[in-house]
Amino acid sequence: MIAAQFYKTLRQSFPFSPTYKQDIFFQHIAEFITNENQDEIYVLKGYAGTGKTTVISNIVNNLIEVKKKYVLLAPTGRAAKVIANYSNKPAFTIHKKIYFPKKGAGGGVTFTMQQNKHKNTIFIVDESSMISDSDSGDKMYANGSLLDDLIFYVYAGQNCKMILLGDTA
Repeated sequence: MIAAQFYKTLRQSFPFSPTYKQDIFFQHIAEFITNENQDEIYVLKGYAGTGKTTVISNIVNNLIEVKKKYVLLAPTGRAAKVIANYSNKPAFTIHKKIYFPKKGAGGGVTFTMQQNKHKNTIFIVDESSMISDSDSGDKMYANGSLLDDLIFYVYAGQNCKMILLGDTA
């Protein structure tokens, strides 16, 4: 399915009449999801109540049309629960999906990266403005920060892409 067809599917299945900006988003996201480009990240930001979760739920429900899978992620358990409720699909915390805990010296815990075995998968990360890009300095994260680890994990998979959702500051 090409981008134009997927866009049409997204428009027809959307439960509301999309706003002008939502319509533009559907055009852009259809192109992003269907193109073969690697190492792209789509960032969707907007104020609370602008329909970010509603448009994402529509995308999740239609990814099967383009032979793609999805993984819903959020930085906290509460945020994961919210996106799971809106989409009626399972969601995970970033930590649960990309790490497994390992006991460190002195009784501490370190996170070890899991292998990404996903193929043709869109990783959708809600509340992405809460994800730290700060270098922890204590080697808590394999690549320096949670954001770096998340990007590394997603793009280690075969034909995987990421959509980041966040509020406009």
